[in-house]
Amino acid sequence: MFKIISKVNSNILDVTNTITSHSNNNYKRYEVYKYILSTNFIDCFIVDKGHPNGLEVHCINEYGLIYIYNLSSKKLITILHPRPRQIKRYYIALGLTTCEKIKHLIKVCYERNNDHYYNEV
Repeated sequence: MFKIISKVNSNILDVTNTITSHSNNNYKRYEVYKYILSTNFIDCFIVDKGHPNGLEVHCINEYGLIYIYNLSSKKLITILHPRPRQIKRYYIALGLTTCEKIKHLIKVCYERNNDHYYNEV
């Protein structure tokens, strides 16, 4: 299950909050992403993945990384580099148009994946 419920403002999160133990296990991924880590979020979405711990908030940062938080605990679960079209699906699911900034991010992420395979880390 992957259902995008709504678009939300990132101020519902406390990005200084602790991280989950699952997130701690992704150190290698974060080391690879270190130059594009940022909590300057462009858009955030509430997502239902049917997880027992509840809803998630997926936030797209200025470099296209997707930060995933638990909605109720506000804890960071993981950070992902998007696969092709992954960013676009948030907008499509809600019937939103993608602005030029988002289209550019999608292109940059696609190129990054082709050059460095970041979504496979």
